[in-house]
Amino acid sequence: MYKPLAIAALLSVTAQAWAQPVPERVAALDYAALDILDNLAQRERIAGVAQATLPDYLSDYADDAFTDVGTLKVADMPALESLSPDAILISGRLEAERENLEALAPVYAVATEGEDAWDQLEHRVDDLAALFDAQQAGEQALADLRQALDQQLAEINGTPKVLVVVHNDGKLIVQHNAVVHDLMGLASPELPENVESVTRGERTFTPLTPAQIAATQPDLVWVVDRSAAIGQTPLDVEALTQAVGDDLAIAVGSPRLWYLAGQGLDSTRLQVEEVVAALAP
Repeated sequence: MYKPLAIAALLSVTAQAWAQPVPERVAALDYAALDILDNLAQRERIAGVAQATLPDYLSDYADDAFTDVGTLKVADMPALESLSPDAILISGRLEAERENLEALAPVYAVATEGEDAWDQLEHRVDDLAALFDAQQAGEQALADLRQALDQQLAEINGTPKVLVVVHNDGKLIVQHNAVVHDLMGLASPELPENVESVTRGERTFTPLTPAQIAATQPDLVWVVDRSAAIGQTPLDVEALTQAVGDDLAIAVGSPRLWYLAGQGLDSTRLQVEEVVAALAP
């Protein structure tokens, strides 16, 4: 049964941004926003892109026609200044640089807060569609996505349990994943009693050993490989399989898609498709 994501979104803008006409030259340092604008047929307005870590499905933007304006976390200020954009699209990864970026152009940041992530996606699409005067395209894109997701979810047999872990430098951390557990409505298995969480600063992590993963007995272990996404050593799937046992299914999502490019239209569809394919008998 279709279940919406458990996060919501707002599009935050600078006060000066609302007074601006439809942006003609956009610098996209957020892949969800780039994904959505591409679906809204706004490609001709994209002038700059964070090219270093583009996921495969956005690889058309790794082209000299688009100025490379840095990364999702570090903007190339000289490149942006030379580009003279009418708008800069960022995610929370660049929020600390907002003031510097606002000196160049109005900044639009997609926030991820709230309780309902399908609403998050709807709000993000609606707000970007309004900004670019593409409301009809936005409504159609959302309707098409809902239909595609419903078709994919109907292919899942039974009520499988999926354990999602994030791989980071050899460590495996439990994740409650918005796409897997909320949007797709897939349950996560109960963790063993000997699992302990670790708090560092304001963040709490729950690491798992291979033995603990095996003890959960999920129908699928789904891996979000952060290390691979940022160019570090990827998970050794063969070694993990040997450690947990051959009878446990393990699948790794496309690293950049899952770690760097979620919460867009195409990215949401692709993520669901990957999980459904991994669950297929």
